[in-house]
Amino acid sequence: MKISVALCTYNGARFLQEQLDSLLAQDRLPDEIVVCDDGSTDQTIPILEAFQAKVTFPVVLHRNPVNFGPAKNFENAIKLCCGDLIALADQDDIWLPEKLALSEQYFIKHPNSEVVFSNGLVVNSDLAPLNYTLWDQVGFTPSECQKVCRNQGLEVLLKHVVVTGATMVIKASILERALPIPRLWMHDAWIAIIAATSGTLGVVQAPLFLYRQHAANVIGAPRRSIFQRFQETFKIDRRAYHALEFDRYFCLRERLLTFANINRADAKDLVDLKLKHLKVRSSLPNNRFGRIIPILKELLTFGYFRYSASWQVAIKDFLLPENSLGTD
Repeated sequence: MKISVALCTYNGARFLQEQLDSLLAQDRLPDEIVVCDDGSTDQTIPILEAFQAKVTFPVVLHRNPVNFGPAKNFENAIKLCCGDLIALADQDDIWLPEKLALSEQYFIKHPNSEVVFSNGLVVNSDLAPLNYTLWDQVGFTPSECQKVCRNQGLEVLLKHVVVTGATMVIKASILERALPIPRLWMHDAWIAIIAATSGTLGVVQAPLFLYRQHAANVIGAPRRSIFQRFQETFKIDRRAYHALEFDRYFCLRERLLTFANINRADAKDLVDLKLKHLKVRSSLPNNRFGRIIPILKELLTFGYFRYSASWQVAIKDFLLPENSLGTD
């Protein structure tokens, strides 16, 4: 199979060279690298041009006329790739030498898979280990990993986002269904859930790169305590949050309706149940005591267990300050 690397850059000169060196040190070299730069004003372009001049495989450098942002930039890079497999790359990480080789081997062993993701070791800006992984940070448990292996990735992704773009390798065959990426979604979460609805999401159960945690991460993976997570929840405008989440999954449902066939016949039903859960949460009254019955019903029907990150979300919904959930 021909492997393309879709690398997106934006003012990444500080760490970019180390990432490029790690691409060049792969046990299985890429057949091409497609770089989409989103308007860098630092030394990113000269670094890329120097790399382009010294490697033996094609490096296509595309400079966006305006700043598109991460999701649109990756969509453009993916569309410019010619490979059967497309590995997504951030500018500030470091790939372990076996990343492409193990990903390619996975697709050879699982020919029906269209997306595979892996774990990553979280490090600081100087590459010192922070002693946790990406899966630790997103709460992707061993039991959820086994669900993905049993073709139940959709059940996991309807609970929470666990797939990080920098870990993904995708087959070009999924692009017909995944593109264009809706405005409300990040590229990695969208492509992963499209694969999950088709039963084509797979996982390599090993860390295959170093995920660099620094002050300029677009999203990042800082480790947070339960107390910090609760604090963040209370700062969010819940009405706007629930409206956005509902629109995101309604958009997914609409895309599913355009598919001629879906390997998972229950995909639309599961998305409908996710929408129903979001509707319940968005309709909770301001009065805390008025929330008790709908929250208990959603707990007893396993809505919080199946369509929210954990049962703790029910506690958050109850404890949210009054006047933060709409009208009674």
